[in-house]
Amino acid sequence: MHIINISPAVGIAFLAVLTNASPVSSSIDSMSKDWRPAFASGMSMASSIDSGTSMASIALLGADSATTVRGEVWNSCPFAIWVRQAVAAYSSGPTSQECEHFGETQMVKLPSMTKYVARYKAKMDQCGHVLKVARNSAQDLNVYQVEYSLDPQSKRMWYNLSGEDGAPFQDQERYLTGLGPSGTCPFVACDSGEWGKDPEHGCDWPLQPVCESIGPVVAIMCGKMEGNGDNSGESDDWPVIYG
Repeated sequence: MHIINISPAVGIAFLAVLTNASPVSSSIDSMSKDWRPAFASGMSMASSIDSGTSMASIALLGADSATTVRGEVWNSCPFAIWVRQAVAAYSSGPTSQECEHFGETQMVKLPSMTKYVARYKAKMDQCGHVLKVARNSAQDLNVYQVEYSLDPQSKRMWYNLSGEDGAPFQDQERYLTGLGPSGTCPFVACDSGEWGKDPEHGCDWPLQPVCESIGPVVAIMCGKMEGNGDNSGESDDWPVIYG
């Protein structure tokens, strides 16, 4: 187990079950799932956000004014991985406008103990962004996906891990969180060997945190975050590769 000692503080949040975000095809337009998450909950209940908590979506309110989100992948694995960014063709919002930077970037090799930072930021336009993570090579089509977007109406960001197009890291820890300025975004996590859709211990889609404390969306392969959210720790010294 590799624990990275920085973490957003996680507290009491609300459980919101999504009703209109079922997986669809893996084409570039759909990014493996429906990009129309329900930001208004159909039902809610108080829930403490812990590693492996079973829920469809977690919403946490904040008071930050950031309007863009940049995705990151931190490679805590003892081996290199490969990452590329994809942006949807059209917004899932009511205008269905064309998305800026539609398409995919080139695969980038990410050595162990290195951070990948996506080239393009997600904006308040409901254009879906995906970081596709391969384990074996740049040509590997078996990719794990980090998916995120911003909703201009609710001013919230959402994010999730997806094994719909591949689960090459199932034997490793996986972790995903938002690093909003207030440090209160919820996270999801899987231990090594846990299947992402396990109803009690899963971390993949359809679990989908939602947060108003807008900031970077960070996925960690082969590790997790722990700490007090003070942005200090071993990962601060890791090299950064920009996609």
